[in-house]
Amino acid sequence: MSHAGAILGIKELIIEEVKRRDSIEVWARPSKRPNCKHCNSDSLRIKATHKRTIKHTRQGNQLMTLHLKVPKYHCLKCGRYFRHPFVGIRPRFRASEWFRLEVFEAHYGGVTQRKISRTHNISPTTIERWCPLPH
Repeated sequence: MSHAGAILGIKELIIEEVKRRDSIEVWARPSKRPNCKHCNSDSLRIKATHKRTIKHTRQGNQLMTLHLKVPKYHCLKCGRYFRHPFVGIRPRFRASEWFRLEVFEAHYGGVTQRKISRTHNISPTTIERWCPLPH
């Protein structure tokens, strides 16, 4: 794991830029191409790139936001397309699994929804969705 991967907890990332203000903004991209997830071939070309903004974790009192440059790959063997997969970041989600776990643990640890929504910059409705009440 790279030094950046050790800090962020996401393997195979190259950090391009970091800005610290009220929050921490990190711009990154993948360091290497994966094999095709459909046929496991390594003959891929980058068709396009897509930008994803993901809330990652908090370091101290600062929220860390990742701005990922995600390639869309075209497999030359099977002809199918897919986007670069990241461990801990699910497709079509705007928060990493670590961020969701942090909110979940804070909520069930006794922190109110109002306090979590202020500190993590998410709505109370999102907290209710992520942390359902036990039946």
